[in-house]
Amino acid sequence: MGKAAKSAKGASGALLPALLGCSFTASFGQSMMNAALPEVAHRFDVTLSVANWLIVGYMVVAATSIMLSAFLLRRFGLRRVFFAGCGAMALGSGLALLAPDFPTLFGCRLVQAVCTGLFFPLVTSAIMTNSPSGSRGTRLALNSGVIAVGLAVSPTASGLALTCFGWSALFVTPLVMSLALLAAGYFLIHGARAAERSSIDVLSVVLGPVGLGALMYGLGEVTHDPAPSIAALVAGAAVLGLFVWRQLVLKDPLLNLRPLGHARFAAGIVLVMVGMLTSFSMSILLPLYYEGALGYTPFLAGLLLLGPVLVNAAFTFLGGKVFDRWGIWPLVPGGLVLVLIGQAGAFFSAEGLLVALVVASSAAVYAGAGFVVAPSKTAALGQLPPDLYPHGASINSTAVQIASAIGSSLFVGVLSADVLRDTAAGLAKASAYASAFAHTLTIAVGIAAAGLVLAFFYSKALRAHGKRHGSAAEPVEPPHSGR
Repeated sequence: MGKAAKSAKGASGALLPALLGCSFTASFGQSMMNAALPEVAHRFDVTLSVANWLIVGYMVVAATSIMLSAFLLRRFGLRRVFFAGCGAMALGSGLALLAPDFPTLFGCRLVQAVCTGLFFPLVTSAIMTNSPSGSRGTRLALNSGVIAVGLAVSPTASGLALTCFGWSALFVTPLVMSLALLAAGYFLIHGARAAERSSIDVLSVVLGPVGLGALMYGLGEVTHDPAPSIAALVAGAAVLGLFVWRQLVLKDPLLNLRPLGHARFAAGIVLVMVGMLTSFSMSILLPLYYEGALGYTPFLAGLLLLGPVLVNAAFTFLGGKVFDRWGIWPLVPGGLVLVLIGQAGAFFSAEGLLVALVVASSAAVYAGAGFVVAPSKTAALGQLPPDLYPHGASINSTAVQIASAIGSSLFVGVLSADVLRDTAAGLAKASAYASAFAHTLTIAVGIAAAGLVLAFFYSKALRAHGKRHGSAAEPVEPPHSGR
């Protein structure tokens, strides 16, 4: 018994570095355009909201790939899905080096997005399946921390490449990383070549991205052109409603929604989305503020983002340790209080161009989000039986991408509309960006405040559930799967 446990622990320990490499590569690719949007808009002569589709489109394709991931893992196994993800990042990055125009670059970003969509649920599911029950929270938090580091380093590295070496250099780093991961994974990633012979519903594959794309378009353009945007929102919601209905009636759905029947899982996923929206508001808005209001280069904008996002990584890991020992209360509500404090600081210092205070306030937002996302995810997954882990992981990862896409469309759409309106009225560009940044933050404040109310009741409910079952903390850790 002891020997088997040690063997399982050793196997999972050997797998962990490769899994973390997957998460870093996926998160790096996801956020590499955050500090580059103004330069993209200028270089290709498009508006900021159009340039933002390099991020929004990425999220939509990533979400679709996530929905496909459970089927692909069953059909082809861990090793082949890993190689497919690496290949997508390498191919998209390599082609982007030669992209002559915006549509080509957009297509390359969609190819890159397949990597992120495959890797995020792959890593979460592998950790949940192969880790001892007492270390799952810590390992999931470590994984979230690695993702946060990737999100932090990417805008800085991309800004440096863009500022010092030109446009093409932007895609060298993800190309090299994906090739290196391919080489390492050849020796470290193992798994069955194929597990199940199963079919896939092609209509669901179409409905998901079409509905999300229409919804994101509506959110991004609603302040520019309300009538067609509202029509797109309604159409997107209707298509997504049809997608959900189809998943519920299919015997073998693209995205198994059964985990959402567990109320505590569903509430935890909502909190994950709230945490992602609050942190992503800073990740997407701060570079625009630094470059538009202060006139900084993409490299300096990315550099100013680096410290606060590294704070997020540290607090994410710390939150995992605290969660493993004491549970979700008062960790998640306290994190959202910290988010609100940071948002208030950024709001009141933005128009005064108080850079140091903006950076410090953003660090508080990222720190608070670190106490929200990973613990909420672990708590949510812990409400599921082991056979639903892969589906729960897919839902979680899909929700993260949807939250990021919503945040990007909504925040950039509002900021872009404000800047266009204010500059047309004669306001200086720097003042217009500062005012728009502060205004857009109020939306993020509303999201965080609503999340705080949910977090208070959710964490109290889990704590009470734990006490009824004779545990000092909530029994949110999933039972060990035996692997």
